[in-house]
Amino acid sequence: MENRTISIAFIRNMLTGCGLSSSYCENLLRRAGVDPKAINSTQARVSPTQLSQLNKWITEATGDEAMGHYLRPQKYGTFNILARYMQTASNVQEALERNVSFYNLFDYGFRLTLLRRGDSVHYRIEAEYGVVLNNWVYEQLLMVNHRFLCWLTGSPIPLTRVNLNYQTPAHSGEYHYLFFSDTRFEQAHCEIIFDEKLLKLPVLRSNQELEEYLAKVPYEFLRSNTRASSYTEQIRLIIKKSLPLLPSYEELADTLGLAPQTLRRRLRQEGCDYRLIKNELIRDTAIGYLLHDNKEVKTISYVLGFSEPSAFIRSFKKWTGMTPKQYRDKHSDEVTEVTS
Repeated sequence: MENRTISIAFIRNMLTGCGLSSSYCENLLRRAGVDPKAINSTQARVSPTQLSQLNKWITEATGDEAMGHYLRPQKYGTFNILARYMQTASNVQEALERNVSFYNLFDYGFRLTLLRRGDSVHYRIEAEYGVVLNNWVYEQLLMVNHRFLCWLTGSPIPLTRVNLNYQTPAHSGEYHYLFFSDTRFEQAHCEIIFDEKLLKLPVLRSNQELEEYLAKVPYEFLRSNTRASSYTEQIRLIIKKSLPLLPSYEELADTLGLAPQTLRRRLRQEGCDYRLIKNELIRDTAIGYLLHDNKEVKTISYVLGFSEPSAFIRSFKKWTGMTPKQYRDKHSDEVTEVTS
């Protein structure tokens, strides 16, 4: 049972402009266990696995790894070639230089640049003059290339900041899951920023490890060394183990061996805070129980630390737009094994 859900907006952005007919897309959504009628909802939730499965199917259907979002298609297998090219680099700097030069060979409607500003490195994406790119392009390129670099080095590459040059979306609170960093919108550029010292990290993965990784793409993109080591994820685990009791902020900081103000600063650097982490964990755990367990709503409410079922019902409706019973009834038929 997955312990995290994400906004359906990530699927909506991926589908927009993919070039497939609406009826075909609706069939794919149903196949993945997603209600097509919920695609424009501001509160509907999906799992990361459903997102990856749809990514795989759309790529296969279009023969385009960019799923129609670039100016020109990225032919199936292109990422594998890039990955093998980067894997033979000696360190992060060489791998990124190869990444940038590779992408810039193609007429995709954007250019990548690798810049140094003081002690920081900026990996930047800029649309070419007259080209309008879907926000999905920036998010996907920055996230995938960052996570692949983390995998190549076997080390988290913490980001100082993520800048995005478009308006703040309604689901902006979920971007910490993409980057585990302070993410800012309406900035001058789209880029990830990190300490230049990380450029010296060696590339460690073998040829065999790479081929095993590529066989699992795009599901491997869900994994992140940064995620596993982040304070966000550590706190999620602590809260989940503590339920139905909720640790105080001071107890949490003590468990992590940090002063409360230090923990607050670290979470801010990851673009998150304790309240958001707690609410996300309780919401996602509740969804997991409703979809994969036959516990009564009353029992679930107590397991999650609510003093009474009515408080749980109010919170759940605020998170998803439905009561727990409505959510279970609506999604019960969608919980089927996804076939490839």
